Parts: sequence; structure tokens; C-alpha cells
Amino acid sequence: MRRIIGFILVSVTVFFYSCSDFLDAKSDSSLALPNKVRDLQALLDFDDRMTMYFPAAGDIAADYYFLDSDVLATRSVEIRNTYVWDANAQNPEDWYYGYLKIFTANVVLDNIDNAELNNMTDTQRDDVKGQALFFRGWTYFQLSQLYTPPYTLGMPDSEYGLPLKFNADINEPTIRSSVHETYNQIIDDLAKSALLLPTHSGIATRPSKGAAYAALARLYLIMGDYKKSLSYTDSCLQIHHQLTHYGHLDSLANAPLAVLNDDVILHAVSLATSGVHAQTRAFVLPSLFEKFEDDDLRKKVFFRRDQSGFYRFKGSPSGSTAAIFAGLALDEVYLIRAECQARIGEEESAIATLNTLLENFWEADVYEPLSQLRGDELLIRILDEREKQLMFRGGIRWTDLRRYSVEGDFRKNLARQVGEEIYTLPAGDPRYTFLLPFNVVQMSGIKQNPR
Repeated sequence: MRRIIGFILVSVTVFFYSCSDFLDAKSDSSLALPNKVRDLQALLDFDDRMTMYFPAAGDIAADYYFLDSDVLATRSVEIRNTYVWDANAQNPEDWYYGYLKIFTANVVLDNIDNAELNNMTDTQRDDVKGQALFFRGWTYFQLSQLYTPPYTLGMPDSEYGLPLKFNADINEPTIRSSVHETYNQIIDDLAKSALLLPTHSGIATRPSKGAAYAALARLYLIMGDYKKSLSYTDSCLQIHHQLTHYGHLDSLANAPLAVLNDDVILHAVSLATSGVHAQTRAFVLPSLFEKFEDDDLRKKVFFRRDQSGFYRFKGSPSGSTAAIFAGLALDEVYLIRAECQARIGEEESAIATLNTLLENFWEADVYEPLSQLRGDELLIRILDEREKQLMFRGGIRWTDLRRYSVEGDFRKNLARQVGEEIYTLPAGDPRYTFLLPFNVVQMSGIKQNPR
């Protein structure tokens, strides 16, 4: 195990102190690479690298909260730039931690086929390989929502995709793929992982088939392929279906939702170093709080009133008052399912799916099932429930804002005030795609995102 941790630490050093690109450095040849399946599993079980530090920029830029000017002033320049949608926002930590996950996954994939089994089985080898494919694909997806343009079904290809790394060779040049190539690689990694992963992982920080299906459902939703997304929600719900009933929670607790509650399919958290979303800093946008009806239990489970009169969010299952839950959960799958059903015209099914979810947020004798919604009114209700239920969830709201920004019916212009200054982000603005870290562009020579 010491050798494994040493290898990871050297990887971190290589990653942050590169000379020609984000992985271009010579490693210490005296360090042995892991050659046993259990060692490769240990790499993926290193939670500090694989299930923590998922990107935070999307949530910093999202519209469900606000910060006092004094609090914002204590944050780094990158956080301040991201919060006000500055054209130069680049968020290098999200990039670096993301590619560190990809590098670690590639180390596993480079070695897993020839690794010694010892007392393990070929099924366990396949599981480890599936986990590595999942983490690589899922991390590419997370990065794509920050650094590539929004994807729409049938869109012309774009040269502004991600640099795709398929092995751990740190001497390979850094080259941007196209957007279509980026998304095709995400699909390929996640689909292959679903074939290899077990139905249940037994450990919440290890991916399973259910996690792969949920990830593919989210991916196809934001791509606009609603039939494929719906199909993957079906696959996920055949494995996971037990929702948390909010009437069983202690709404007075500081963190009413347990870290590993019934909804959680895969546990992960976003980059916590920003501290922006801590209960002591972030306020929930009043207009969002007002969308909750008085008898909706989420009003007590999610919020506590601050002495200022505004509300703080306390409904995260992340296990921390400072970090955002960035994993995959069943409530999101139901909302994806309902939206896809509504968008392809299966309105009765969409209403039934939405009722199955919403009845868990009300006392049994109080909730009145939805029945009369149709057309745009139904879709708007589903999207409102996404906004309400999935706030403070790693990257989801930002991804939604990006896809709405290129949809005529749901385009939204964002605005927030800091002191006397008003900052805006119009729908379709290039700033929905962050700049690549400046040093990556300078060292590798790849093309920067347009402004």
C-alpha cells in the first residue's frame, strides 16, 4: 500500500509541476507500477482523488444562491471571476483535479489486463476495469460541461472539444478533440463500464451498473436524445427504486439527509476548497425558496432561516456543510425520466413518474397527485422541480442552464448584484464555456475557447 500511495503522490507532483503540458514530465523510474488487481483497486479506492474534488465552477456560477459582498471579497480571484461570469474565468483547479482522475484511471486501464490475480477472480478484474472506464468517462463529462460548448442533437461539429487521454503516457502531446469526439468518448467509456460493473458495488464510492446507467441517462438528457436517456432511466430503476421519504427525516437537524441515504447511487463530492457553498456563506435565492409550497416537507428539510432573514441550504447528502454532493442519486433519475417522457409526448407517464417522486416530499394525507398538467405547462413544472430538488448538486444546475441557453423556449438571462454592480450572463453567451487554464494553453499550444 505504501508503494501505491507513493505512486499517487508522484503522480500529483507530475501533474502540478509539468513543463510542457499538464502531464508532461519524467516520473521516477525506480518507482514500481502496480501489477496486481488489488493494487489497481487501491488506486481507484483512493477517495481523496477519485470521489472527491469534482468540479465546482458550475455551482459557483449557478443561479440558485448568492453571497454577501464581504464574503465574496474573501474568496480567490478565480472564484470571484466565476461568480460574476467574468470573461477570463478559467478555474484551473477543476481542470487539474479532473485530469488527475483521468490519469489515475488510465494507469489502471494500462495495467489491468495483465495484472496478477493472486486470490482475486476474473470477475473482480472486470469490475476494476469497469470502475476505471466509468471514472474516466464521468470525469470527461464533468469537464465537458465547463470547457466545451453546449451540445445539441444534430449540431455541427466544433473543434473545441477536450484533450482526450487514452493511456498514462505522460510524453504524449496535448491535442484538443472535437466536441463530437469528446461526447463519443464519454458514451463509449460509460457504456463499456456498464457491461463490466456489478449490479451493486457494495461500497457507495465504487461505481456500479446503476451508476453507469444514471450517468448515461444524464448525458443523453443534456444531449437532447430523450429516447436513449429514458431507456437508461429504465435500466437504472430496475436496480434502484427506493426513494427517501422526507417525512421520516429529522427536519430540525443541521444535515437531515444522511450521507448514504436510500437515494444515493454513487457518493462523490465537489471541490470543497472554494468554501462558497458552506452553510455559513451561501444564501438561497429568495425567488427559489418561494417556489416551495408551505406543506412541502423540503421547505423544512432543505432550509434554515438565518438571522438576516434569508435562508441557508442544509439539504445536502454530501456529509459536509462546505462540500456539494456531486454523485448520482435516484431523485435525479426520476426527474430525468419525467422530463424525457414529457418531451417525447408520453404525458400520462410523465405525470405518474413525477407523482412517484413528489409524494415523498409531502405527508401522505396532504399530497394531492398532479393530474391536469399537459404540454408546456407539464414540462415547465418538471423543470421547476429539477431546479428545486437539484440545487446544490455538483454541476447539475449549470448543465441545465447551458442547455436551456440554446433552447428557444427556456432560455434564461442571468443577473446578480455585488455591491452596486450588476453582472449579467445572457442566454447563449460564450461565457457559458469557461476558458482553458492559461498555462495549459501556453505550454501545450492548444487553441483557447473563443470569447
